[in-house]
Amino acid sequence: MDQPESRSTAGPGHLRWDTAELHSHQCTLATASVTLTEIILNFGARRGRDIPGTEVGIELVQRIALTPLTARHLMATLERLIADYDRAPRGAR
Repeated sequence: MDQPESRSTAGPGHLRWDTAELHSHQCTLATASVTLTEIILNFGARRGRDIPGTEVGIELVQRIALTPLTARHLMATLERLIADYDRAPRGAR
């Protein structure tokens, strides 16, 4: 399994990730909400098939609360990674 990238757009030059309790999931749905003090990210996976006119079942896999500063760092990192992905040749994906 790939280790999380230890480079960041800001912060320490090197991070050592403790993966002893790591669980990986395939996320097919992500939502976000905000409170006065944090940004809440919900990651889920669809269960079953989409049938028009019926409710879609989603398993909430992980809920993460971020400070606004951490959310900004994550946003910058995701924007950079998505731009890199979009520039990559189709065969390299």
